[in-house]
Amino acid sequence: MATKSGGGKAEAARAKAAPFTPNAWAGLVLTPARWIAGFMFLSAFVRRVISQPVKLDPTAKEYVGHSFAHFLPHSIVITPFIDYLVQHPHILYPFLLIFTTLEGLVGLLLILGLVTRLASVGSGLLSLGILLGSGWLGSTCVDEWQIGALLVGLAGVIALSGGGPISLDALLARRWPSLEGKGWFRLLFSGDNRERTDGKGLRTSVIVTGIVTAVIMLATYQAFHNGLWGKLYNDSKLPQVAISDQSVATDGALHLTLYRSGGPDTYGAFIVAIKVLSQGKSVEVYTPKQLSALPKSAIKNDLKLSQAKVDHFALVLPLAAKAAISLPPAAPNLALGAGQKLTVIVYDVSGQKWSAPAVVR
Repeated sequence: MATKSGGGKAEAARAKAAPFTPNAWAGLVLTPARWIAGFMFLSAFVRRVISQPVKLDPTAKEYVGHSFAHFLPHSIVITPFIDYLVQHPHILYPFLLIFTTLEGLVGLLLILGLVTRLASVGSGLLSLGILLGSGWLGSTCVDEWQIGALLVGLAGVIALSGGGPISLDALLARRWPSLEGKGWFRLLFSGDNRERTDGKGLRTSVIVTGIVTAVIMLATYQAFHNGLWGKLYNDSKLPQVAISDQSVATDGALHLTLYRSGGPDTYGAFIVAIKVLSQGKSVEVYTPKQLSALPKSAIKNDLKLSQAKVDHFALVLPLAAKAAISLPPAAPNLALGAGQKLTVIVYDVSGQKWSAPAVVR
């Protein structure tokens, strides 16, 4: 009899216990992934706020705003937003503070498993913004795109599963069982959001999430790298410079605008020579010595956060830098005819060169 009584009590206890639903199983299995994703966001906050606070100092060369400006040439979808922030550094600074704070908050909530679904949606939006802005980066492989696409997909999975049994959400539900019956708790925190017990609702959610995240992954892969069709490319390998507003005065004075429109963000384009040609023959040659001697007044930068400048060997164009350059005549006593058609060629130390037609005015 005692055995039967004991078994009855155990059976009653199991009956009172909440069923271990598919969401709970998924949340339990995904717990390590949730911790890893959370740490990735939290570590970004720690780096900028605690380890290297200079990254949030607008007066420092390490200021993360400079890296933000580097996103501009190759970003997609959010390019106008990035351009606006870069053009208005006084707005960019509080934006970066808010973004960094959100990264830290989202990371901490994911690690703790608190408000898990809302935190995962937040991590997905942050990851999507990072992906659209910097998914092209990676000089040796497509690492930024891989990380961004993976975090977007992981955010969707965690939003479906919730925090699982090892989370503060689960602790709250155990402490106050009535919470699991609240729609807002299941929507924002964790719990079983299925309206049917046959799993069809969950399967539909998984399929929809999979399709959305797959579309984001494949679309960005094509946009950044031609990864699905066309010739595969990597914008982080070779510098790109666009020439515009070029003109030559009759005495040979050269005016042009140079825009570092692409290439690696880790170093600038080093312009070591500029030539002016007439019918294929050089009429002017600007040497590294002449370019490195340009005064600041000869360079009018468009952006504060990414500026063209000179060093001891060249004219340096960081990524996203756009500047109007005024060069004095390179050859003495040069007399060009008004309307004469010329060609301007800009040479990079890497061997790259870019040309544009010009007219004597």
